[in-house]
Amino acid sequence: MHGQLLDRRGFLQTGAAAATAAMLAGGRFAHAAPAGPMVAILRDKSKKAIADSAVDAALVQKLVDAAVMKLSGKDDAAKAWGAYVSPKDKVAVKFNGLFDRATTHPEVIAAVTSGLVKAGVNPANIVAYDRDDRAFTIAKVKVVRDGDGPRAYATGQDLGPKVKAGPVDTQLSKILLDADVVINVPIMKTHGLAGVTGALKNHLGSIPVPNARDFHRDTCQYVADLNALEPIKAKTRLCICDALYGVFDKGPQLQNLANRWDYYGIVASVDPVAMDAVLADIIKAKRVEKGLTPYHKEIKHVERAAELGLGVANLAKISRVEAEV
Repeated sequence: MHGQLLDRRGFLQTGAAAATAAMLAGGRFAHAAPAGPMVAILRDKSKKAIADSAVDAALVQKLVDAAVMKLSGKDDAAKAWGAYVSPKDKVAVKFNGLFDRATTHPEVIAAVTSGLVKAGVNPANIVAYDRDDRAFTIAKVKVVRDGDGPRAYATGQDLGPKVKAGPVDTQLSKILLDADVVINVPIMKTHGLAGVTGALKNHLGSIPVPNARDFHRDTCQYVADLNALEPIKAKTRLCICDALYGVFDKGPQLQNLANRWDYYGIVASVDPVAMDAVLADIIKAKRVEKGLTPYHKEIKHVERAAELGLGVANLAKISRVEAEV
């Protein structure tokens, strides 16, 4: 499957499935190009959004808002965010804080919460979360449990009832279950078992640690079944990928800085499958440039997610829109 993952058999998607994916966010909140779901890639033309570990928060806010405006087709940031959330919504923002130097940047999380506030969401109804307190320490995200602003705290043991995702028994975060809307905020990187980790695999932080290990069997293909659970599938309105830099080899950790490349980007879509397909393609191009095999591993969870009707993985059916700001 190496080198042709996203092309084989039109990658399993039909026009009908593409239409289903376009409605993934539900009714008026969905937006997709006629040919299929849009994946908007916005990059900082100044190449100053990130330098080593220093992030320019103002440039990141500009990139995130521009990505949502491109995706929604609206030229006003507040209206663009308002295409995906309403003022009454309780919003869960799932970031990735698992590995040092390979996490969602706090500035990206802050830009997302700021966008939600622009749309009229009550700041106190926004919760940025990951699995445990360790993730907050690693990602350098400040824990906030009360006050007038957005919240940020770990799921911990606050979990819902047992559910089955494929062959795995698991539990979902109560933060996710209590929310009306989920905004998925991963980072772009390879994965030694799954091939690529993006929006779909980010939800391994929405379940307990032992279950996350269970989902790593069989090339992580049952990550798709986790995302097929109704609370995740129905509540996901928007995926905003932190692509300020990417990890193109030996991820999901960043043990060697030589495996990082600065991309200066934000990638946005309503379709997590389409997002991950495009992230895989971006990483593939970098790997080929570096003389590596096109794909780190087989990317079965994205293929399976397409089979389950969670979105579109055929690159020919995805409207990939790129711009610099």
